Amino acid sequence: MSEPATSICPIPRFDISAEGLEEQAKDLISHTGQATARLISSCIDNTSINFETIIVPLAHIDNKIKEQVQYIAFFQAIPPSPDVRKASSRAISLVDRAYLNIFQNKKLFTLVSRVWENSSNTHTTSEEDVRLLSKFRWNFIENGMHLTGSSRNRFTWIPHRLIELRVKFMETLGLDPGCLWKSEQQLAGVPLNKLSPGAGEHGREGLYRIPLTRPTTNLILAECSVPDTRREVYLRSSSRYQANVEIFREIIVLRDEAARLLGFPSFAAQKLTQQMLGSPGRVNDFLEHLQNALKLLAEKEIAKLHELTDNDGPINLWDFDFYHTRILQEQNHVDHGYISQWFPARVTVQRMLGLYGELFGLRFGKAEVSDSSHTWHPDVDLFSVREEQDSALIGYLDTDIFPRAGKYNHAANFNIYPSFLDTDRKQAPVVTALVCNVSQSEPALLRHAEVVSIFHKLGHGYSRMEGIHDLAGKSKYTTFHGHRTVTDFTEAPSQLLEYWCWTPEYLRQLSYHYSYASPELYSHSLSGREVTNTTQPPIELPLVLAQNLGATKQHNQGILTLRQVAFSKFDMQIHNPDSHHDIERMHIPEVYNSLLETTTGLSGPGNVYDWGHGHVTISHFVWGQEASYYSYLYTRTLAADIWTSCFKNSPMCRQAAIKYRQQILNHGGSKNEHKAVEEFLGRAPTSDAYLQDLGCNVLTTSI
Repeated sequence: MSEPATSICPIPRFDISAEGLEEQAKDLISHTGQATARLISSCIDNTSINFETIIVPLAHIDNKIKEQVQYIAFFQAIPPSPDVRKASSRAISLVDRAYLNIFQNKKLFTLVSRVWENSSNTHTTSEEDVRLLSKFRWNFIENGMHLTGSSRNRFTWIPHRLIELRVKFMETLGLDPGCLWKSEQQLAGVPLNKLSPGAGEHGREGLYRIPLTRPTTNLILAECSVPDTRREVYLRSSSRYQANVEIFREIIVLRDEAARLLGFPSFAAQKLTQQMLGSPGRVNDFLEHLQNALKLLAEKEIAKLHELTDNDGPINLWDFDFYHTRILQEQNHVDHGYISQWFPARVTVQRMLGLYGELFGLRFGKAEVSDSSHTWHPDVDLFSVREEQDSALIGYLDTDIFPRAGKYNHAANFNIYPSFLDTDRKQAPVVTALVCNVSQSEPALLRHAEVVSIFHKLGHGYSRMEGIHDLAGKSKYTTFHGHRTVTDFTEAPSQLLEYWCWTPEYLRQLSYHYSYASPELYSHSLSGREVTNTTQPPIELPLVLAQNLGATKQHNQGILTLRQVAFSKFDMQIHNPDSHHDIERMHIPEVYNSLLETTTGLSGPGNVYDWGHGHVTISHFVWGQEASYYSYLYTRTLAADIWTSCFKNSPMCRQAAIKYRQQILNHGGSKNEHKAVEEFLGRAPTSDAYLQDLGCNVLTTSI
C-alpha cells in the first residue's frame, strides 16, 4: 500500500553537502554552549537548585544533541561522496567533544550533585526522572570530575584522544577492504552470478572478483568446495584494515588507564557497574556456565563434521561454514540457494513489516516522495509508520538493502532521529533506517540467514542501530528512547523476533516466490526451466521446505555459540586485565585468535596464533559492545525465556504481543530492565530455555 508523505512530520532531507553538514554541527555546538551557560547562570541561590531548574533544562540540552547527532553520524554509513563521509566524521568528533565538555564542567557538576544530594527530600514525577538524574550524575563521575591535580589533567586528555582514535578506526572500516581474483575452477560450487567477472580488465579475463566484504566472504566460505580458496579468503578477510591494529591497541590501553584513574580495577569493572550483570566476575561465571554446558555438544558436532571430510585432520575455521552448509543440505534436504527463490529482497522486507504490524498494532505504508532529496539514493524505499488503532503517525522507516561503493558493508538499523517529549510535551516522531547489503543480482534473493538477519535488524538495536524497538519507544528523554537500554538488554527484543523466522507457519507468511513479483521476473523464472515445464512454483514456500528449514535450527549451535563465547571472553580479557602492565604487554591479536581456536575446537593455520587480526575488522569492541560483547549471549537467554513462556505455543497472540510492547518496548531504558522482564514473565528469568533451544538439557539456572 502506498501513501503520500505527510507534512505533519517533515521527512528529513539528505541532499546535504560536506560544508552543510559541518555547519549544522557547529550550530549545534554553539547552541549547546549557550544553553549550558544559561543554565549555570540561572541558578542564583540554593533555593533555585532542584530537579526542575537543573535536570530538566539539562535534559533539553541532551535531547537536542541526541536528536541531531544521529543524523550527522548517519552520513558515515551512507555517504553520497567521500567528502561527505569525511565531513560526517569531523562533525561527529566536534559534537562528541562538545558533549564531553558538558560533563566535564565543574560548575554544572556541582549543581547536579546538589540535586542528587537533595533527591531523597524532593519529589520526582517518575522512575524515568530518577534514572535520568542518576545517569547524569554518573556521566560526571565517569568523566573524572572528582579527580584533582595531574590525575585530573591526564584523565581529561584521555577521552578526547579516544574520540580521535575511534573516528580513525571507523574511517578505516569504511575504506575498500580489497579483493581477490579467482578462476571458475577455484570457485567450484559458488553461484558465479553473484560475482563480478573480470572481462574487459587487463589480465583479469576468465577470473572473478572476490571483494573482501562480509556478504561475499560468507558466500565463498559456505559454498566453495575448494579448500585452498576458502583458506585464502578467510585469512585475507581476517587481515583487513591493518592500520586499525595499533589504533585498537592504543584505545584499549587508554581505556584501562582512565578506569584506574577513576578508582576502578579495570574498564570492564567501570562499564559493568551500570549493566544488568554488574561485574566482570558475574560475566565470567555466565560465560563459563555456557562453555561447560556446550562443550560436550560441540564435540559431538565436530565428530559429525569429520564424517564429511576427506581426511582425519582437524576441522579448520575456514572449513566450518562449508561443512555446516553440507549438513543442512544432506540431512535436512535444505538447499539455501533453491529456497531463496521465495524471498525476493524488497517483497520480503515489506512482508516482514506486515508481520510486525500484525503483532504490535502498527501500520506500515509505502510513502511516495516526489522530492528525491528525502532519500539518499534511488534504491531507498521509505515507509510511514502509524498506530493501527488511531492512525497516529509514529515516524518513518527507510530501507536501503543493496550494496554500493562507500556504503556501510554490514547489516544494521540506524536511528536517524530518536523520539522524546519536546518542550511542548509532544512525542517527537522517529526516523530510522535499515541498511544492509543483499546481493543485487537479478533477481535479488535472500538466503534464510539473511532473512533472519534483516528480521533481527528491523526489530532491533545494537548501539547506534535500531528499528521496531525505537518505533515503539515512548520515553520522555532521548537518552532512554527505544534501544537505549543497558547494553546487556538491548539485543533481547530483536533476538526474540528471530524466532518467528524459524517457525514454519510464519516463515511461509514471509515468503513470496519471485516469479509473482513482476512480469519481468516471471519471464526470468521461465528462462531457467525446461521449455516444456511452464508450471509456476507455488506462491508461498512449500510447507515441507519450511519444516525442513526449521529442523536445521539446532545444527552446530554448540560450535556457533562457543564462537560467541570466544569473542566475549576476548572482550573481557582485554578490558579486565589484572594490571595495567598486563594490558600494555598483551599480544592482543594472538589472544583473539587463540581464544577463537581453543573455545570452538576449530583450528587455525598452524601452531601459532599470529595469523590475523579479526578483532579490528569490526566495530564491536571499539564502539558499541566494548566490555559488553557477552550481552549478545546474555540477551539470547532472555529472548528464549520470553519466547518459550509467552509466544511459543501461540506466536501470533496479539494479547501477548501488545502486553510485551507495553511492558517492555514502550519503556526503552526508562525502567529497570531486569525488573521489567521479571514483571512480564511473573518470575526471575533463567537460561534453561536458551540452552535447551541449543540442544542441551540443563538444570534451572537463574540469570
